[in-house]
Amino acid sequence: MARAAAGGVTGVSHAIPQGQLAGLRAFAVRVGCYAGQRYPDRPQWVELDGARTEVASLDSEWREEHRLGYRVTLRDGRRLLLYYVPNDDLWSGVLLV
Repeated sequence: MARAAAGGVTGVSHAIPQGQLAGLRAFAVRVGCYAGQRYPDRPQWVELDGARTEVASLDSEWREEHRLGYRVTLRDGRRLLLYYVPNDDLWSGVLLV
């Protein structure tokens, strides 16, 4: 079962290596996730600029104090950091170059 949530903006995570922090900008994003025993279980698609793109691979995931983080590669080759804030049901993303 997939669930989509409206996005919101959060800050850049300290989980990103310091050399990659320069120039990163978080933006609101819509994400569809598999919702098994918990939500979100794993991202399945991301909507950017009105176009939905499938997640080709979930490269890593982690838990921070107030949010969940995912590093994903989309079907078109773009790589993203996705953050989900459960208390606010908000998603944000950062494009990796």
